[in-house]
Amino acid sequence: MKSNEFSFGGIESGVFDITCGTERHSILPATRKYVQEVPGLDGVIDFNIGGHEVRVITLPIYFDGNYADLRANREKIIAWLHNDGTPKRLVFGNAPDRYYLAKIYDAIDLENVDDRHIGDLQFECNPPWQILEDGTVLTPEQLLWVNCERDVNQFVKEFTSSGVMRFVNSGLPVKPIIKIIGNIQNGITLTYGAQSLKINTSMFDGIAVDCNSETITRLSDGENLYEFIDNTADDFFEFESGNIALQVLQDDIGEYPNSITVIVEMQITKGG
Repeated sequence: MKSNEFSFGGIESGVFDITCGTERHSILPATRKYVQEVPGLDGVIDFNIGGHEVRVITLPIYFDGNYADLRANREKIIAWLHNDGTPKRLVFGNAPDRYYLAKIYDAIDLENVDDRHIGDLQFECNPPWQILEDGTVLTPEQLLWVNCERDVNQFVKEFTSSGVMRFVNSGLPVKPIIKIIGNIQNGITLTYGAQSLKINTSMFDGIAVDCNSETITRLSDGENLYEFIDNTADDFFEFESGNIALQVLQDDIGEYPNSITVIVEMQITKGG
C-alpha cells in the first residue's frame, strides 16, 4: 500500500485507483463536556469529567484512473464502503502498523471532476485512538507513559545515564529476554518493582538475560555468565499486564561510546 492510499475493511483504495491526502495529522478528538445549567445563575457547572468524543476523520479522495473504470466499479465501491453495522479497520498507507476502528454514516457521492478530487469520505472512529496490531490502544496516557522506541515485539532505549525505561505490556504476563549492549560496568542493576537483578562483570559487548529460562549469556558467543549474578539481587522478572517501569542503574554511563542500550523482547512464552 502506497503512502497516499488507505485500506478499509481489508481492501486497499489502490484497487480502485483511489488515493487520499497524506498530510493528515490527527492529534486529539473533541473533548466531551459534562455541564449543567443552574436556574437563577449565569453560566453552567462544569463537572470536570474527562473523556473524548468519537473521532471524525473527513478524508478527501482522488481518482487517478479512467473515469469509465470508476463507473464500472460503482457496485464494488458500494460494497467496500457500506456500513453493515460492524466497525472495520481503517489503515493509512503512511502508518501501516496501526489502525482505527471506523464506520461510515454519511451519504457518499462521487463525481467526475477535472482536479480528480471526486469526493470526501467521513469516517467515525470509536475508540478515537489508533490501535497497534497487538491490541495496544494509543491513548494520550499510553503515549505519555512510553519513553522508548518500539519495534514489533520489542522495546529499545539508549541510556546515557541511569534511568527508567517505560513501556506497556498489552498482553498476558510475560517473562522477557532483556539484552544490554554497550559499555557494561561491574554492578549494573535492573529493577522492576520489588525485584532486582545485579550483574558483577564489565565488558564492552552485550549480554542477554532470559527470564523464562533464568539464564544470562554473552551475546557475541553465548558464553554462560550466570556466575556473575549477585546473590543479593538475583531475580528474573515476569512483567505483568499494563504499564511497566524497568529501572537501569550503573556507574559511569555517558554519551556514546560510554552509553548502553537496553532491548526488552516480549516473548510469546508466558510466565506461570
